[in-house]
Amino acid sequence: MGQEHLKHIADPATFHEPGAIIVRVPSGVRSKEKLLGIIAQQLNFPRYFGWNWDAFEECLRDLSWYTEPRKIILVHHAWPFGSASHNREVYRSILADLASQPHASGHTIEVVVPETKSG
Repeated sequence: MGQEHLKHIADPATFHEPGAIIVRVPSGVRSKEKLLGIIAQQLNFPRYFGWNWDAFEECLRDLSWYTEPRKIILVHHAWPFGSASHNREVYRSILADLASQPHASGHTIEVVVPETKSG
């Protein structure tokens, strides 16, 4: 998978961008449920969110509860899951698809990760 959709910065903890919705994913996230919970809470996913990868991607593509087009930036302090985890590959694939395609709603999604290789 290419890295062109990623913005590498030295210290994601200090990242900010005025006007954007910043979703912070802390270091040490090892379970899918924890990751989905962090993002669902910070983006106010609807109650019908299904807590699986398909529902996760669908909500990130929708974002209709934000009435104005917004820039959503997922800031990772480290990549979630272990480096050989199937969940990490699924998550990275979803992010790559979301970040590389225009959204009909006008929303954009960007992904920030640490410069140092974390797996």
